[in-house]
Amino acid sequence: MRRRFAVPAALLAVLIVTVGATASSLVLRALPALDGDVRLLGLDERVEIVRDGWGVPHVYARNAHDLFFAQGFATAQDRLFQMDLNRRVGLGRLSEVLGEAALETDRYLRTVGLHRVAAAAVERMDPETRAAAEAYAAGVNAFIAGHADTLPLEFVILGYRPEPWTPLASLVIGKLQALDLDGNYTSELLRAAIVQRLGEAALATLVPDDPRPAALDDGAWPAVLAARFTPEAAASPGLDALHGFLDDGAGALGSNCWAVAKGKSGKPLFAGDPHLAPRNPAVWYEIALEGAGYKIAGFSFPGLPGIVIGHNDRIAWSFTVAYIDTQDLFVEQQDPTDFRRYLFRGSYERATVVREEIRVKGRADPVTLDVTITRHGPIITPVLKGQNAQLALRWTALEPLVGLDSILALDRARDWSSYRAALAAFPGPTVTGCYADADGHIGWSHTGVLPVRAKGDGRMPVPGWTGEHEWTGFVPPAQHPFVLDPPEGWLVSANDRLVKDAASPTYAGEWDPGYRAARIASILGTLKAPDADAFRAIQTDSASAPVATYREAILAAQPRSARALQAQTIVRSWDGTLATDSAAAAITEAWLMRMADRTLRDKLGDALYADYQGGRWLVRALTLLLARPNDPWFTALAEGEGRGRDELAARALDDATKDLTGRLGTDMTTWRWGGLHTITFEHQLSVAKPLNLLFDIGPLPRAGDGYSVNQAAYRLAKPFTLRNHASERMIVDFGDLDASLSVIPTGQSGQPFSRHWGDQTPLWASGQLHPMGFTRERLQKVEGTLVLRPH
Repeated sequence: MRRRFAVPAALLAVLIVTVGATASSLVLRALPALDGDVRLLGLDERVEIVRDGWGVPHVYARNAHDLFFAQGFATAQDRLFQMDLNRRVGLGRLSEVLGEAALETDRYLRTVGLHRVAAAAVERMDPETRAAAEAYAAGVNAFIAGHADTLPLEFVILGYRPEPWTPLASLVIGKLQALDLDGNYTSELLRAAIVQRLGEAALATLVPDDPRPAALDDGAWPAVLAARFTPEAAASPGLDALHGFLDDGAGALGSNCWAVAKGKSGKPLFAGDPHLAPRNPAVWYEIALEGAGYKIAGFSFPGLPGIVIGHNDRIAWSFTVAYIDTQDLFVEQQDPTDFRRYLFRGSYERATVVREEIRVKGRADPVTLDVTITRHGPIITPVLKGQNAQLALRWTALEPLVGLDSILALDRARDWSSYRAALAAFPGPTVTGCYADADGHIGWSHTGVLPVRAKGDGRMPVPGWTGEHEWTGFVPPAQHPFVLDPPEGWLVSANDRLVKDAASPTYAGEWDPGYRAARIASILGTLKAPDADAFRAIQTDSASAPVATYREAILAAQPRSARALQAQTIVRSWDGTLATDSAAAAITEAWLMRMADRTLRDKLGDALYADYQGGRWLVRALTLLLARPNDPWFTALAEGEGRGRDELAARALDDATKDLTGRLGTDMTTWRWGGLHTITFEHQLSVAKPLNLLFDIGPLPRAGDGYSVNQAAYRLAKPFTLRNHASERMIVDFGDLDASLSVIPTGQSGQPFSRHWGDQTPLWASGQLHPMGFTRERLQKVEGTLVLRPH
C-alpha cells in the first residue's frame, strides 16, 4: 500500500520543485541590474544610478531630461507591474488583463472619468512639466524595450506585456491618488439614509464630526427627500472591488506630521508618516535625485516624476489628509420625454453622453457603457446599489488640473515663500502641508482645490435643478489658512481641525477627533531639544485615549457569567496599553465591537448599520455615548434585551468572551491583542490562491488601534485586521541631513525573491528606521552603480 502511494508522492514533489524552480528562474531573470554600463536611446548625457544598501536609487544627472529619464528607468526596474496595474485602474482598463472579476471596477472608473479629465489635463501641461513627464515616460519605455523577455512574474502569470508609458499614464495615476483620499459623497448618502430612517436629530449623535448644529436649514433636504436614499445607496460594486487596489473604503485614512524649531542639534527636527491602507508593493518608492537644480531625497508615487514627500538641501515637507469636503452630489431631474435632458433653472438642457467601450479578457466583444455628464458632473447612479435618483458627482478632482507642476516646483522650493507658491498649484486632494527649513522656520498650511458654494456646506445631497447650490468658484490659494513659526516652537498636524474660526474656508469637514494630535502635542510639550530617537518613539506610540472610556464602561457592568467576570478582572488590573501581548486589550477591543452592535444595530437596521460600520463615525459616536450611562440610545428595542449603558455593556462582555473563545481558545490568560490584531501586506494577485503564499507579506501582530499615533485602525465590520498603517516614516534632521531616517513597510522591490522584497518589514514592524542617504560621499553602503549612457 505504501509503495502504491510512493510514486505519486515523488511525482508531486518533483512537480513542486520544478514549478518552484521555474517561478524562481522567471523572477530572478527579472531582477534589476545594479551594476554595469548600459547604452540607451533617448539619453543626452551620462547618468549614474547608485543604489544604497536598502535598494534606494540615488540618481545623478547633468540635465533635467536625463534626471527624470533615469527616475523612470529605475522605478520601472523595481515596480513596473505596480505602475502598469495602477495605470489600468485609473484608465478603467483592468478587465483587459483580469477579465470579468474587474468589470465592475472598470465600470465605476469609466463612469467617474479620471481618464477623461487626465487626458484634458495633458493638453494643459506647461512646457517644463511636459518635458519632465515625457522624459520619465522615455525612461520607463527604455526599460520595457530592453526587458521584453524578462518581465516581472505578474506579467507572465497574466499573459500580457505592458504598453508604452505616456504622460497620460502619469497624470491618471496622480488623479487616482485623489480618488484614494477623497470619498465624501458616500458620507452624504449615509447621512441622507440616517435622516430618512431616524430624523435629523440623530445626526448629532451618529455623525459627530462638526460642532455646528446638525439642522439642515439650507432648504436642500426637503427638495431631495423624494429621492429616497436607501441604506445601500452609499455602496457600489465597482467601488467595493476598487478597494482591493486602493484603500478599503473604511474611512480611516489619516497621517501624522510634526516639527520642532530647535532639536538637539539646534536646528529643526521634522517627522512625517502618512497613513494609508496596507498594500504590496508599498505605496511609496524611495528615491534621491541630484542634478539640474534638484538635490532631493524622499518618496515618489511609482509612475510620477519627482518626489511627493521628502526634503532637499533647504526644506522638508510632508502631508496629512485634510478632511475638507470636495465632493457634492446633485440630485438631477430628467426630462420625462427625453432622458438625456435635465432641468436647470426652469428649462431643460442637454447632457453630454460619452460611449465607453470596455474590453474584457475572455469576451469577443467589448462591453459598452454610456456615461451621462450634466453640468454638475457624471451621473453615478448606474454604479450605485439601491439608488434610483439621478445623482451627479461634482468633485474638484474632475477639474482638468495638471498637478505635476506643483510637485516639481515643491522639489525645487528653497524657503517658505517658494514652498507656498508651489502648493498654490496643488490640484488636490485637500491636505495639510507640514514644513521645516534649514533657517529654523517651521509651519503648516492647508492646500488643495476648495470649492465655494453659493449655498449650503456639502454635507447632504442637494437639488441640481434649482441653481441655488452651484459652485461659484474655488477658494484663492492666498486665503488658505497657514501658520508660520508658532510661538510654542513646535507644531502638530494629525488630521485634526487646525482652524477654529467657523468662517474659515477650511473649517467645515469630517475632521479627526484629535486624539492623535493631542497625544503628540502632550509629548512635544515636555521635550527639551529632542533628537531622532525621541521622534521615533512618538511615531511608534500606541497609546489610545478612548480606551479609558471603554475600560470604565466594562468595569461598571455587572458580569452575567463566570467567564465575563474573569474578563472583567483582567481588564480591571490592566494599565490601558494596547500592547500586542495584552489579553485585556483583546477583551476591550472585542467588547467595543459587540457594544457597538448592541447599541446601534437595532436602531439603524441591518442594512444601514452595515454601511455605518464601514464609515468613519461609529467608534467616535459610541465613545461619546459611553460617557452618558442613561442615554436613551442605550435601550435595546427587543423586549427583555436590556436598558442603560451598564446592562448593554454586560451583554456585550458576554458576546466578546464567546467571540474570543472561538478565535483564541478557552484559556483566557493566553489571549493576546496581537493574536487578533494583525497586518498583512497583500498583493493584488494574491486573491488567486495559492499565489498569496508567494506574493503576500504577513500577517504580523500589531499594537494600538485607530486612535494611536502609531496608526493601527481596523474595521468593526471586518475585525480585527488592520485597514490603515504608516505607509512610510521619515525623520529629517537639519543639523545633519545625512542623519535623517526613513522606512517603508515592505521594501523597494515589487518582485518576490529580490533581497529588497520585504527587507524593511522587520524594521517597520519594530518601529526602527534606516539611514536616509543624501550626500553621495556619505552613503553608508553602496550596493551597485549602474551607468546609463546615450546610445
